[in-house]
Amino acid sequence: MSAKRFLIGCALTALATVALSCASRPAPEPATVSSARPSLVVLVVVDQLRADLLDRYGDLFTGGFRRLRTQGHSFVNAAHDHAVTVTAAGHATLATGVYPSRHGVISNLWLEKSGDGWVPVENIDDTTVKIVGVAGARGASPVHLMRSGFAEWLVSASPRSKVASVSGKDRGAIQPAAHARGAYVYWFEGALGRFVTSTYYRKSDPQWVTDFNATQVQRHSGEGSWDFSGSPATKSRSDGDTLDYEADGVHTFFPHTYADEKGAATFWVWWENTPFVDALTLEMAEQMVTSLELGRDDAPDFLNVSVSATDRIGHRFGPLSREQMDNLLRLDRELGEFFEFLDRTVGKDRWTVALSADHGVLDSPEDLVARGEYGHRLTVAENKTLDSLRARADSNRDRRAAARDLAAALKKLPIVADAWTKEELARPQQDSFAVLAQRSMFPGREAGRFSRQGVEFRYRPGIYGAPRGSGHGQPYWYDRHVPLIFMGPGIAPAQDPSRAATVDFAPTAASLIGIPYPSDLDGKVLLNASR
Repeated sequence: MSAKRFLIGCALTALATVALSCASRPAPEPATVSSARPSLVVLVVVDQLRADLLDRYGDLFTGGFRRLRTQGHSFVNAAHDHAVTVTAAGHATLATGVYPSRHGVISNLWLEKSGDGWVPVENIDDTTVKIVGVAGARGASPVHLMRSGFAEWLVSASPRSKVASVSGKDRGAIQPAAHARGAYVYWFEGALGRFVTSTYYRKSDPQWVTDFNATQVQRHSGEGSWDFSGSPATKSRSDGDTLDYEADGVHTFFPHTYADEKGAATFWVWWENTPFVDALTLEMAEQMVTSLELGRDDAPDFLNVSVSATDRIGHRFGPLSREQMDNLLRLDRELGEFFEFLDRTVGKDRWTVALSADHGVLDSPEDLVARGEYGHRLTVAENKTLDSLRARADSNRDRRAAARDLAAALKKLPIVADAWTKEELARPQQDSFAVLAQRSMFPGREAGRFSRQGVEFRYRPGIYGAPRGSGHGQPYWYDRHVPLIFMGPGIAPAQDPSRAATVDFAPTAASLIGIPYPSDLDGKVLLNASR
């Protein structure tokens, strides 16, 4: 679902601002970790990995997920505690330790006032920089991120420390690296078939990146067919393989081949929607560790690895699809090999990893209905009704009255659970959904369907707007519940029921590595280092 920033430049659609319960939480008592400080901190973000999927297929995992589940300290009640659960907001929250209302990345794309109109702003758009080696491409940077991140705290405390970040998506690489200029920040761009970076970070590619693009990337150019990799006995663990509410309604089953499904897409654009992109991303992460000698001296380093296939496959096929199960089984094996590589290269007792996700996902509405739960896809008529309410609000010159009338009208719709005016949300709230909505609001940036009209709202749980597949963006537990697992020397394995949040990653990582961090974070330290 990433924007094609270069050749096709399609804009992302802003999801509606919505909310969830359990917004407030007591501060957990940090567990004590006794160990030497790690020389390398690794953050692995699995895009759209809802936490319960690790349990669903737990007995099938043999690699990295199995190791994390058996050797890691897992906060099983961890969540994003903001309403607009999308990729950019999730990564920025993990990076900074504060909510979107403070770091400013409230969505993947939002609107800002310009004269008498509104202009779309993508979360990493920056016209003052360029993409290295790509003439005419729009630049990308963390210019819209209004807070510092863990990567910056590290290089400020230890100037010899190195920061590297890699992802299948631009925002998955950029937001975790934050404003750490000089960092090695790369993402795979399907429109170009290679990894790219921004002049915000580096003015040119080092030779090892050029060589990697010319050799390792091209090794994957023959992967034109994606077939199920599990045993026949495991197929019953997923949804069926010929469901008409998946993909385009036609190419819904294995094998998926470029020859059959390419349409107007180039090979690499088709390919980056398969599990193969995550294997390549982890190969690039290994190249970074090797070429930059990460974790090899007394200056601690940071590596962010954000894998993207889970999100793209989840959107097309749904989280319980056979395609998603296969993707997770493959990723488990790839992560296992990556962790073994770190053991050999950095040293088994010299690196610490945290695994999380930028958001969760809704089960396909058809799956919900099959279980006797409420599931619904928005109809054309319902969207027209919502559009007409927005037009009516725009026609009313009394903006405060228009917002009040719009919120009242939305509350009467059976697809809407609640709505608030911005005026209401400017006041302290007791309703936890309203609190989550507040945490996804930033002055001058409007991301929701009715934000420009002065209203934020949430759909009923179980509703998705597209005709096939599934998605996220809601404030409900299914979109907010994500893994938060720390594994490394001195970290005792545990299934920890303490309430935790993604804002807790950054201060916890800073504590583990022994560097100072801002005193005004929303997140808390979950694991206290004892030296």
